[in-house]
Amino acid sequence: MSSYNSPLPVGSAEGTGAYATAIADTVGVANNNGNRTDSAGNVAPDFVWGNFPMQPNDERTDGTAVVAVAVDANQNYDWAGYSNYPSARLNPALSNHAIAEAEWANYPSFAAAAGNYKVTAASGNGTTVTYTAQNSLAAGESVNITGLTASAYNLSAATVATANALSFTVTNAANAGEITGQWYGKVESTTAASAYDGAGIAFIMVPSVLGKTTALALDALKDAGYEAASITTASGATNTAVQITTVNATTTTAATLTIAGGTTAWPVGTKVTITAGTGIPAALVGTFSVTGGSGSTIIVSGTGFTVANSGAITPGATLKGTVGTIKTQSTAAAAASVATTATITVTPWAA
Repeated sequence: MSSYNSPLPVGSAEGTGAYATAIADTVGVANNNGNRTDSAGNVAPDFVWGNFPMQPNDERTDGTAVVAVAVDANQNYDWAGYSNYPSARLNPALSNHAIAEAEWANYPSFAAAAGNYKVTAASGNGTTVTYTAQNSLAAGESVNITGLTASAYNLSAATVATANALSFTVTNAANAGEITGQWYGKVESTTAASAYDGAGIAFIMVPSVLGKTTALALDALKDAGYEAASITTASGATNTAVQITTVNATTTTAATLTIAGGTTAWPVGTKVTITAGTGIPAALVGTFSVTGGSGSTIIVSGTGFTVANSGAITPGATLKGTVGTIKTQSTAAAAASVATTATITVTPWAA
């Protein structure tokens, strides 16, 4: 996989030289899963030897942002002389621009994503909104429109009714008259296409987010390819403390707890919190991951357990789901060929 030595798009760091890197690669922080992000919170490309691949339009500001270009090859050494030029969005009609628009991730493997296009004008008549935008959309695609001065025309998950190379329409009652001369309008396709056509990741394998905090779960789903607009968080699941009736530590790292509800109440992968009580070893007081069990038991993993069977405990310590961690996900982990636009709901434990 080769990178592209193209004119420098603003918001990228494919230029050589300290000056280009300084203006183009404003580093953000890591997200909750530890992936490095750019200053806008998007997962950044991994290190690429030589020029970085071209970057997408997402963080460009038309009309004000600039790129720095050295006057000649000799000045490329220390950037003693350079010129600033206004930026322009990538042109999806050009194949190498389309590749850049589709984004890069996990170099050297290429992961494509949906494109976005600039909206320069819009008008509505009470039933249809028409957007002026050079695009490669098709009827039936789902799009988000943002940045227009008439907020009524900024729509989420709108379905494209008709489209051609210069404009597209959606069926919507918005009617704010005609607006033109738009600089910051953007339409983003949220309909993933097939991976092989370079326009999107159509399907993913669903990761397990059970036991993760809500923030970590959302990051994991988005990193896997789920569209953010398709992820919902349900109200917290009922979380009633239940008595543990026996504890059988079979190894120093695993213990079987007899408890009403077993893995039906606390599924494998979820986290549980155990309180101190009669017959509960100190090493089992705290938060643990459920790694197995049945309808009447759960197995938890930890460290420093004393191998022993407590026998009947009446009354014993109590166990609850760990507050704020995910109890269930609507699409099972490891499910394959799931559309990135499919809806997934995660449910955390309530307090």
